[in-house]
Amino acid sequence: MDDEIIEVVDDGGVVTGTAPRAVIRSRNLWHRTAFVIVRSSAGDVLVHRRALTKPLAPGWWDLGFGGACDVGENWHDAAARELWEEAGIRTPLHHLTAYRWDGKETRETGHLYETASDGPFTHPADEVAESRFVSTDGLGDFIDQHDVLDASLQLIVPFLMRPPKRLEAPA
Repeated sequence: MDDEIIEVVDDGGVVTGTAPRAVIRSRNLWHRTAFVIVRSSAGDVLVHRRALTKPLAPGWWDLGFGGACDVGENWHDAAARELWEEAGIRTPLHHLTAYRWDGKETRETGHLYETASDGPFTHPADEVAESRFVSTDGLGDFIDQHDVLDASLQLIVPFLMRPPKRLEAPA
């Protein structure tokens, strides 16, 4: 996975070249990402704990599924692919917002999506250690009691504090 080639972008999101994932991480280069919030039909949020083998924030909790866009891949397709790879579901995605994240360990420009599903979910062991639904009312307590990625707290939490838009879990 560290030898996977990813597009490097400037801080405005314009592609400037490519580099192996390991180089992007070690130099904290800007790259394109896409993430998806998964809600149940009741509006609860599917949170997941990152696998202990992940190079970035192993064992920390995340409020969205996603990752780097493949070379030439658009954000929507990247979000759908990452959702399939990390949660084992294919569901319609609703675009929420574009974002920039200038973090200490990762710098990303991307898009955030939302979907609805009650599962079942399948998680590859090298990506996700566990997952569970958390109600929006219980989200504050969950965050207080667990290590949650800063990007999730800053980028995703604001979208969880409002009702989901036009989402229905497939029957």
